[in-house]
Amino acid sequence: MKWNAAVKFVLIVSIIALAGCSGLPNGGGTPPSGQNANLAVTMTSTPSVSLANISVISAAVGITGITFTPSTGTAVALTLTPTVYPVDLSRLQSDSAFLGSLSIPPDSYTSATVTFSAPVFTVLNETGATLNGTCLTGTICQIILPAGSAQVVTAPFPLTLSSGQNTGLSLNVDLDNALTVTNNTLALSFITAGAFTAAALPRTGAPSGSLDLIEDFVGTVTAKGSTSLTVLAANGTSLVLTLPASPVIEDPQGLCPAQDATCLVVNQTVVSVDATVGTTGTLTLTSADLLDAAPSNEVEGTLLANGTPGQFFLVVANKVVGGTANATLSAAATGDVFLVTLNNPLFIVDTDEFFNNASLPSSTVTTLFTGEADLVDGQDVMVHLTAATGTAANGDQALTADVVRLRFTRTTGTVQSVSGSAISLGNLPPFLPVITNPLAQTISGATNFDGVTDVNSLTAANTVSIRALLLNNSAFSFYAAKVRLQP
Repeated sequence: MKWNAAVKFVLIVSIIALAGCSGLPNGGGTPPSGQNANLAVTMTSTPSVSLANISVISAAVGITGITFTPSTGTAVALTLTPTVYPVDLSRLQSDSAFLGSLSIPPDSYTSATVTFSAPVFTVLNETGATLNGTCLTGTICQIILPAGSAQVVTAPFPLTLSSGQNTGLSLNVDLDNALTVTNNTLALSFITAGAFTAAALPRTGAPSGSLDLIEDFVGTVTAKGSTSLTVLAANGTSLVLTLPASPVIEDPQGLCPAQDATCLVVNQTVVSVDATVGTTGTLTLTSADLLDAAPSNEVEGTLLANGTPGQFFLVVANKVVGGTANATLSAAATGDVFLVTLNNPLFIVDTDEFFNNASLPSSTVTTLFTGEADLVDGQDVMVHLTAATGTAANGDQALTADVVRLRFTRTTGTVQSVSGSAISLGNLPPFLPVITNPLAQTISGATNFDGVTDVNSLTAANTVSIRALLLNNSAFSFYAAKVRLQP
């Protein structure tokens, strides 16, 4: 493994007005005066599907600013918390990130400006050539791309917001348009049309009365009141959620038999939460998946085999820091690559949305993930570490694990056919060594759809992104908790 040292840069994306207005309501005309409007902002991504023999495993960027420029007057900024807001565009192919909401004066807005810093792309290079001068073929590398900026013209601008209006906007980074390879150099550019777009909320398939869904946000409960819950991720982002009177608690490990709000213990419980984004920009908890009753040292990410029994590479997506202090774990960042050595591990499955679902009994999946033979490239796993050493700078990060928990893989493919509740997929990323046209099974009452209302709305040649359990020895390679139709 080799990767470059990080190089900071800023990408400025200006979303300039189109003549006319489409998308958000109340467009056109003279903006009314009065109380501010409320604008909720989320972000998604479209993965690169056209790069030959290059798999983008992680695409970590920091958002440093989002501003909206009115036809007259000064730009209005969205407050980001933290001020450099980290997102992994690879995970946003199926999910949405909530960037915040802002109170904004009623006006006609001609553009939005988004600034990024420190994009780090972790790729598996199978091209047969060295990429960007340092990324050897057959290796997992971190590639830091040079600074740049671009202007993109897109609807729904000009965006006219009326007094007291509650609405939302989803920003999308299209890596399939933004990434190119020329002379064995991977480059990122938003100059290409369609590389950065915006769309009006709500998203098709969002629950009634909501704008978007935030799903699989992993963190520790840091505050709880009678009607509120705060969950803090290790990367510094947090969600403040409205807590229903009877929250849905998913507990596949049997950590809290009560399965009610008492299971959510401040500074103890580690959860994966799903939430709706309301029309006013408030978040409401829809479910909490119990991962740990007390924080321990864990790393989650994408598994890639290294050819040695008892070992594999893990590209970091999340981490939990809660056990014995460890400098390597504390410093680990999204996209870092660890060599994992297994030490008599326990294998478990986090069924999350599928917990107690009659259409997918737990035994269907838990019996298919019980040992090392059930590991396969592309699985998302969370490992409990007993030791960790090395640094990203030296390229020698390693850990020893005694628990391997199967979680949800994000990937994108082309619909070949739909039969009942199953989708046959093709054109999957090259790092997924699955059978030809594997099946992704959707589950009644559990699978969320985005861009379409249900599985029967999909047709052949659609491009879809899924978040799914990936199993090596199942009639269905994927059990999908999320299916998103890509634009």
